[in-house]
Amino acid sequence: MLKLSDLLIYICLIFCISPLVAQNLAIVKGTVKDELDEGLSFANVILLIEGKERDGVGAEVDGTFKISVPSNTRFQLRFSFIGYKSRTTAVLELEANEVYKIPDIVLSETQEFEIVVEGNRERDAQVISREDFQTLANTTGNLESMLQFMASGVSAGTGGELTSQYSVRGGNYDENLIYVNGFEIYRPLLIRASQQEGLTFPNPDMLDNLLFSNGGFKAQYGDKMSSVLDVKYRRPNRKFESSFGASLLGAQAYVGGNKRLSLHRRVSATLGARYKTTQYLLNSQAIRGEYVPNFVDIQSNIIFDINKRMQLELLGNYNLSSFSLVPEDGSNDTGLFNYVLNLYSRFQGMEKDDFKTGMIAASFSISGDSSRQKIRRDSSKTSQANKHRFFLSYYQSLENERIDRIAEYYLTIKESNLGSENFGEPAATLGYGITHLFARNFLTMSVATAEYRGVFNYNVYKDARKKEFYNLTQWGASYKNEQITDDLKEWTRNDSLYYTVPFDTTALFIPDYVRTKISLNTHRLQGFVQHSWKYINPVHQLEIIGGVRGNYSSLNGELVISPRMQLFYTPQKYSNPLADSTKKTKDLTFKLCIGGYNQPPFYRELRDLAGRVNTQVKAQRSWQVLTGLVWDFVAFKRRFKFITEGYYKHQFNMVAYDVENVRVRYYGNNNLSGYIAGWDFRMNGEFVKGLESWINLSFMRARERFDSVQHQLRTFEEGQIVVKDVDDVAKPTNQLFLFSMFFQDNLPNATWAQVNVALTVGSGMSFGIPRDNVVFRNTYSYLPYHRIDIGFSFVLWNQQKYIKKRFENDEDLFRSGEKSLLKKNLRSAWLSIEVFNLMQVANQSSYNWIKTFDGVNYGIPNTLTSRRLNLRFRVEF
Repeated sequence: MLKLSDLLIYICLIFCISPLVAQNLAIVKGTVKDELDEGLSFANVILLIEGKERDGVGAEVDGTFKISVPSNTRFQLRFSFIGYKSRTTAVLELEANEVYKIPDIVLSETQEFEIVVEGNRERDAQVISREDFQTLANTTGNLESMLQFMASGVSAGTGGELTSQYSVRGGNYDENLIYVNGFEIYRPLLIRASQQEGLTFPNPDMLDNLLFSNGGFKAQYGDKMSSVLDVKYRRPNRKFESSFGASLLGAQAYVGGNKRLSLHRRVSATLGARYKTTQYLLNSQAIRGEYVPNFVDIQSNIIFDINKRMQLELLGNYNLSSFSLVPEDGSNDTGLFNYVLNLYSRFQGMEKDDFKTGMIAASFSISGDSSRQKIRRDSSKTSQANKHRFFLSYYQSLENERIDRIAEYYLTIKESNLGSENFGEPAATLGYGITHLFARNFLTMSVATAEYRGVFNYNVYKDARKKEFYNLTQWGASYKNEQITDDLKEWTRNDSLYYTVPFDTTALFIPDYVRTKISLNTHRLQGFVQHSWKYINPVHQLEIIGGVRGNYSSLNGELVISPRMQLFYTPQKYSNPLADSTKKTKDLTFKLCIGGYNQPPFYRELRDLAGRVNTQVKAQRSWQVLTGLVWDFVAFKRRFKFITEGYYKHQFNMVAYDVENVRVRYYGNNNLSGYIAGWDFRMNGEFVKGLESWINLSFMRARERFDSVQHQLRTFEEGQIVVKDVDDVAKPTNQLFLFSMFFQDNLPNATWAQVNVALTVGSGMSFGIPRDNVVFRNTYSYLPYHRIDIGFSFVLWNQQKYIKKRFENDEDLFRSGEKSLLKKNLRSAWLSIEVFNLMQVANQSSYNWIKTFDGVNYGIPNTLTSRRLNLRFRVEF
């Protein structure tokens, strides 16, 4: 029986020890919320020390919690709630009596609509988030035009800063795949010049993140030869959010919201609208006139969670691109300091184009039962899950191109003697004449798609041997109906000395006459099977992804099979958690990719230079090998990523093409073979704390040769022109080197002001003389492209910084104590001043070929835009 004296001693000991115990504790407080920013009542908060549960508390009705933790001890907190995925914090360590407010913990539902193998997603594709695009000075307003700064081996080609088309590692503009939320996206076909381009489908305001693969991509993606851009739209995690922005080049608005209907039923909707006009930019070009470019894009994405396992998604888009030009006159100079040619043109007529595209798409997803079980024999754990998704989409494009333009030109030599009174004036006339361009082109394209994709995930965890096996099997099949109606009529008439060239006394000869009237109805079947296997033990990580694609077209009756494989290896000693400050390398992965990347013809590949359509064109084929490494590391207490890749593409059965600005003109038959080889380097990270920057450097050699043609090259030796036979010639996309950089920094002592610089330097692409570009093929090169765009961004309001400064980073206190409705609802506001083409460089986009009186052809370059100042602002609610 406890004596009274013993009880008094125990009470004294408790009062003496309690202060000592209190001094060895710290406190963590915060809020557990769902994706709609609502507190999760009675959520579980578990204290973990060395991975073992030590204590736990329950959250209050509003989701707030407070838990005591041991001081000077490494610990973690795990948060869970029935029907939601649990989350575990990084390793933390607090001082005695320290009170730490953890950022809001947001739990999402256990329902998983994307089953993936755990690992670094950047091993096979580059991941770029929405925030990375916010402040980049951009003339087009399109995601695609920013890729050249975020990824290696990407070039805008001869379209320069006006285009959103892009060439990847020697491929042309038609060799790139684009997906949005799993739906394949198409582009208009008739666009011939970058100034006609409007707004592309992916909307930056609706973006969550994107994956970009510039080669060696998996079999789950379609049949193209160069790249994949996979865009994921955001699901709002707030009941309402919006943004608005405007500049001298257009405006954009976005609204979105998310509403929970019950525990597993919710609906989210986003709506984005954009308007763009490039009149301000085009007025800086060499051709003066009345430019009227107007581009509008409206799209919406609605996602409805029917229950825990089923989801319905709708995606709709309407896009209108309207461009008209009434040219007046233009002047182009070329030559050297002591020999300057000038082409002066006076115009009659006009050009009027419009491209209307629309898409409506729906998908239905259903997730099967997921299971977990324990096998007693070897203490292994297994888990499995599956998902099925059905797609329906319809895309239509109505394209009208009407041109009737006469250019009266004068080719002269300018006086280049600085001491002459007539310096800069015409000294002699080499030729004059008229070029008459006429086009009445009308094209209708529609693509209807029905598709099914399935995923099965099976994982094994052997705790006793510390081994993990991940298995992911994916498969899919699709049917497409492609309908093309093309009414094409265009011609170009050239004359010199007011005689049509070539001159004929009996007839008026038009050498560039194209007339096509055709209707195609193609049925296409596609399918793929792909398996990913990943093995992890205490020493190694090995992942192998193998798959095969099939594509059958009723147009030419061809079945194309494309096997592909990727291998990724990571030594465990180079795979370390971010919280481990003793290891600078966080991930070092070696990669090898090999496979067939074949491209069945769509429509433009079928049409030759004369407008004839060859429906027997077969798929272009290539075997590609890629090797490299991905290195994540920490330096200066900041994270960086370095990627280097070497690649080789062996191409055969290719369709030859020429590039005119952004129009790819095919020869209409499989008459070409060649190869592309190169090496890319990319590094990105926080060169300045809190601001991401990118540096890319690429080297490439792209060669080709016509079947049954002996190519030749003219060289100048000992004062004479010498013709030599060569084995191959440059592809139109050949570019020896390309350097791009996007760098961000804060202004001195002003974190609210940022400066960003976008720099591009690349060697000129190859080209040849029109209508004579076979034997002596692509023997010329454009001048190197170099351009600097710079932007200054000023933060006018940042709600998070305001909460941190005025309310000690307590958002609940901010909501209850802040009286200004504007401050409560306005998340951010900033203003940017941008300077395009800072160095006033006259980059070349194409050439006009002018014949002189004595029959010599001169190439006079057309140039892109000059320096322009832009003002841009943006607010987010």
